[in-house]
Amino acid sequence: MKKYLALFGLAALIGCSQDTSASDSNKEEQPSPQDLEDQLREEAIPLEFAFVNAGEVEGGEKVSIQGTISAEETSDEGTAFTVTTKEESGYGSYTVEKEDEDAEYTVQDIVEVYGTYRGTDEAGTPVIEGTIIEGIK
Repeated sequence: MKKYLALFGLAALIGCSQDTSASDSNKEEQPSPQDLEDQLREEAIPLEFAFVNAGEVEGGEKVSIQGTISAEETSDEGTAFTVTTKEESGYGSYTVEKEDEDAEYTVQDIVEVYGTYRGTDEAGTPVIEGTIIEGIK
């Protein structure tokens, strides 16, 4: 009888230790927010207004732009900026949406935006969901 109890106890300990190691490995698999930002910076392609107008950019693609904030609109849903860029083919105008209501950027600030291309709005302006918005001096 003691042998069975010892075997049962040993099996329970082995089962518990396997569960712990499995949960530890799940924690290691989750990338940090900084890792996700670094990955976005690496994978983002520079967006050109001419490519958007030609339909060469698909929704959901990771993109980046650099330009000047020419307009700002704040709502309950967040902040939307109009960013004007100077590109090889001329100038581009993009709407950048950011869920952060306490955005620290104002009109005439020069910014670099990394995010996801969402398509165009009703007026045909390309929309980017801004994940990273950095001021450039």
